Amino acid sequence: MNDYFRLFDIAKIRLGHPFRGTIEYDPDGPVHVVQVRDTRVTGEIVQDEMIRTILPTKKEPDWLQEGDILFVAKGSKHYAVTVKGIPEHSVCSPHFYLIRLYGKAKQSFMPEFVAWQLNQQLAQRYFKSTAEGSLHLSVRKQVLQDAPIRKIDLEKQAQIVALNNAAIKEEKVLRQLIENRKAQLESIAYQELETTKSAKVQD
Repeated sequence: MNDYFRLFDIAKIRLGHPFRGTIEYDPDGPVHVVQVRDTRVTGEIVQDEMIRTILPTKKEPDWLQEGDILFVAKGSKHYAVTVKGIPEHSVCSPHFYLIRLYGKAKQSFMPEFVAWQLNQQLAQRYFKSTAEGSLHLSVRKQVLQDAPIRKIDLEKQAQIVALNNAAIKEEKVLRQLIENRKAQLESIAYQELETTKSAKVQD
């Protein structure tokens, strides 16, 4: 039994919302926008940084749905994030490919597991070897469509996703501890060195 599929076999892939030019910020806008700067290579979307806007079209946009996968198509890094718990009426910028699993595929693949596969070294080497451009590399839609995706049983997928989520949390905690320690040392340095400096001036 073949456990490998092309991404195209299990999901519909298209570009994000076709904004023309800069996305205009409007604090009262009814639409939230996911931009590349709102995402992390760990596969997360930072909702606090998403902006609001008003879409200049009356046509119903393709709203993001729970379980959609956004793939950063342009830039120095190409990675996937999973849409979870974002505000209603959200779209993504055209710097992403929007990947939506077919209904039948959802019975065999967890979106988080598919995103995780796209972020692993094997897939990253594939994207890097096929990316085009000199300064800002881009991944063509055909290349993304042909990306190999392995199917394993759902229980194993859930275990991998849980392990990945735990690793992300641990990394955040460690990063915060490092930042706290740096701040502590900076505070000590300021107090001790400033005290020494003041004492010498008084002498």
